[in-house]
Amino acid sequence: MKVWHWVLIAVALAAVSLISAVVGGAMSRQLVNSAYQISYADFISILLTAISVLLTVLGLIIAALGVIGWNAISGGVRQRAIDFLEDGFKPGKPLHDLLQERVTKAMYEGVNTFDTNPANAEKKNEDSQ
Repeated sequence: MKVWHWVLIAVALAAVSLISAVVGGAMSRQLVNSAYQISYADFISILLTAISVLLTVLGLIIAALGVIGWNAISGGVRQRAIDFLEDGFKPGKPLHDLLQERVTKAMYEGVNTFDTNPANAEKKNEDSQ
């Protein structure tokens, strides 16, 4: 992602936080002025429920970002590997030369040279005696 994407996400999160603070502050002033009472056990259960909902939403967001990120990474790696191999096997490139050398070596493995020049054959016979 580009930098401006991250800036946009940060601004959106700040705006949501500010709006929730204003709404929460307004609601708490109304609750304080009213005669409504909440027990400590109810308050704790509400807080734990809110935390579990927030963690679930956060987990879903992280999972979605992980899947999107993994797909982007694997797609990028796949494309770079394809580009590398297509470029590397062009004539004159190291992979092409290496492949040509290995193919030539495999083709002639176990095959003895055959000298058809009679002068060289006589010279070899003299050297072997």
